[in-house]
Amino acid sequence: MNQKFTSTIAGATIFISVIGLLSRGLGFFREMIFANNFGLEKEFDLYLVGAVLPITINTVILYIGQNFFIPEFQKISSTNLEEAQRDFKKSFITFIAAGTFISLLLFLTGDFIINFYMHSATSASRETATQVFNIFLLTIPFSAAISVLSALLQTFYEFKYPVISLLFLNLSIIVLLLFFSDRFGIYIIPVGYSVGTILQFGYLLIKSRKFITLNLLTQAGGYLLSKSILNSSIIIIILIESISQLYSIFDRYFYAYITPGGIVSLNYAYIIFLLPISIFSTSLATALFPKITQAINNSASNEVERIYNESISVNILIFMPMTFLFFYFGDIIIKLVFERGKFLAESTTITYTALMCYTVSLVFYSAYSVLNKIFYSIKLAKYLLAITIVGIIIKLAFSFLLVGEYHQYGLAVSTTISYLLFFIMSYLVLNKKLKIKNKSLFIKEFLIHFSNCSISLLTASIISDILSSGGILRELVIIVLFLLLFLLNLVLIKHKAIVFLNQVLQQLNFKTIA
Repeated sequence: MNQKFTSTIAGATIFISVIGLLSRGLGFFREMIFANNFGLEKEFDLYLVGAVLPITINTVILYIGQNFFIPEFQKISSTNLEEAQRDFKKSFITFIAAGTFISLLLFLTGDFIINFYMHSATSASRETATQVFNIFLLTIPFSAAISVLSALLQTFYEFKYPVISLLFLNLSIIVLLLFFSDRFGIYIIPVGYSVGTILQFGYLLIKSRKFITLNLLTQAGGYLLSKSILNSSIIIIILIESISQLYSIFDRYFYAYITPGGIVSLNYAYIIFLLPISIFSTSLATALFPKITQAINNSASNEVERIYNESISVNILIFMPMTFLFFYFGDIIIKLVFERGKFLAESTTITYTALMCYTVSLVFYSAYSVLNKIFYSIKLAKYLLAITIVGIIIKLAFSFLLVGEYHQYGLAVSTTISYLLFFIMSYLVLNKKLKIKNKSLFIKEFLIHFSNCSISLLTASIISDILSSGGILRELVIIVLFLLLFLLNLVLIKHKAIVFLNQVLQQLNFKTIA
């Protein structure tokens, strides 16, 4: 029986990236509508303040579901598939119950939470943020179920369904925005998010029936809580994912200390910064996680090192040119994507400055997002927790130091500094724990691609000066030439990335995508 293309790391990464591009493309279109309708206005600031905690909790729950469930399920299913299925059912019920409890708790304490962020705001502003907050609370139980269903499908290498399910979320928000934003204003965003989350849950539930049958009435009990919630590994995972998601919450805390529209500018800049990570690094990590977990369970040390080195090489190859594009041409990207309606030229300038602050850490944070998964695979979550705590302390300390003078840009710089530390500490620990032989791989690959990008950009600029007079056309010509020259140089030096690309193309030709 031929191996499915999407069950290989390269194949799964490509497939997830393609579908991810479609989903993120819809997400980007959604953000373009946000920018057109709300710009950097105060109303959108209030939405971001009200939405941050529920969305952060949903993100944390998603990562908990993956990072806890996938290693546990694969470990149990390797010896007893029926026991693994029973464990899934228990986890499913537990996550829904925990999500419901969190929603109720936040609903009861919502006024206190919003007042904590907005102690100096008017009562009308606090009321708007509170209503947004309460609507988003409806999504938490469904997101909890989605996290476990997505993890189940990924353990069976059915990566496509969780990625496709994201389309429901963005489509719901876009449709409702287009037809009802004039009538309901900022509130239509959390309503669209809620509708999309429910549709996403229904889709994944249907697709999961191929692998497991759920009987919700027979799986609850005290044993469930003692095994799934109270064991030390999931508590550590909850702490890691919760702490690592505090960045947006911390930034919202400084709402009163930065210029009007500062929170929104950070949001748009971070969306652009995170876009390639969410498409490529997340795709790579999603495909990598079950594979490297399996290799570790089989004690295949050579395979582990091969996967580890390959993931680092591919990551730098993708994100070094992205770094140059965002840093030198981010203003063009922002202008083309967002500058319309209420998003003015001044908004572009403010957002671009924030983007440059974030971009310095792009290669490092994208690599960390992959290394993060390996910590869970090799049962080193305690190390990851320590790294996460150090990183968030650094973020908070530099935020207080920089926000007074540099406002939102100080918050962006503090995030970049902590992301750099995330990567450095993670890379050093994993090199030691995995006994990696080629410990200088990242530095070598970084220098090769940095040099390639520098030469390609300089050459592209010289050629563009000859071909075009100036303006946006010149910038676009430079971007195209830069990317072409970057790839051409890889071919000329016969970089191993070209070998990897040829292998992927061969898989595309000879293996069936399913």
